[in-house]
Amino acid sequence: MRTPVFPGLADPTPLRDAFARHIADSGVLEGATALVAACSGGADSTALLVLLAGEARSRGVALVAFHVDHQLRGPDGQRDARAAADLAAALGLSFVFRSFPVRELRASGESLESAARRLRYESLLALGRDLGPGTLLATGHTLEDQAETVLLHLERRVGRSRGGVRARRADGVVRPLLPFRRGELRSYLLAEGVPWREDASNADERFARNRIRHRVLPGLEARWPGATIRLARAAEALTRRLEGIDARVEDALASRATPLAGPWPRALLAGLDRESAGRLLVRAAGSEGRRPGRAQVARVLDRLAAGETSFREAFAGRRIAADRLTVRLAPPARLIP
Repeated sequence: MRTPVFPGLADPTPLRDAFARHIADSGVLEGATALVAACSGGADSTALLVLLAGEARSRGVALVAFHVDHQLRGPDGQRDARAAADLAAALGLSFVFRSFPVRELRASGESLESAARRLRYESLLALGRDLGPGTLLATGHTLEDQAETVLLHLERRVGRSRGGVRARRADGVVRPLLPFRRGELRSYLLAEGVPWREDASNADERFARNRIRHRVLPGLEARWPGATIRLARAAEALTRRLEGIDARVEDALASRATPLAGPWPRALLAGLDRESAGRLLVRAAGSEGRRPGRAQVARVLDRLAAGETSFREAFAGRRIAADRLTVRLAPPARLIP
């Protein structure tokens, strides 16, 4: 992780150069044939769009600015959209706009925050598919977002299994700003004379991330200066570790032409170390939105290791069933005698 650079307001060059070095060293944009930048109009995504505009020109690839109105903020949301469109026009970029009535489209029991994120990513990924293979989809996650994600996962008791924000996902989503802090991005925009919008909902502490942003992290920093950077580094290290485990899982699945969803040959699970086998089960169950607890995973792995030839276990709202040759995950109704 880089050492943050806080350039003076008179000179945006240090951060611009630091960004270029990060892109070159990390390979986060490697292989891009086109880029899409999610731009809310806020400072982080505005800085992302401005910085990526220069990177796209140097690489000779098209950059598209993408904005979503969640129809939650009325005229303020419309002003955000206009600001994002104006910035794209000033940079000579194509602009794609989507609008969703999040309140009406959220699933039963889904929070507004989760529904907005889901719809935003679904539309971002759809745009990437429309633009074709090699399109990378950039979001403006920063070092603080990385630290906040660690604390958010701890609050939800999933920290060990989830890791942090990934710099590059398998679906083409990339986070080029992860090594950078919000303060330095705002300093950069001020130096460049680029305005941004402030979303009042970011101060609403009914949302868990906002509580962490405005109360928990400042409290940690007051007690332990540098806590934000240390949390982000820990998240980065855990994420790299999980990526290594996931690579072992993918290799094992590919070697037996087995989909992640299963059914899995028992020999496949037996050939994995315990951590990787557990990760496979967690990912398979989590692909449908529910994640098994650590005790559930351990119980299944213990029964497999003990050589039980046939058993059934409740697992993240579903059931796991094992016979002599396979292990499978299915809805309870399919497995009840």
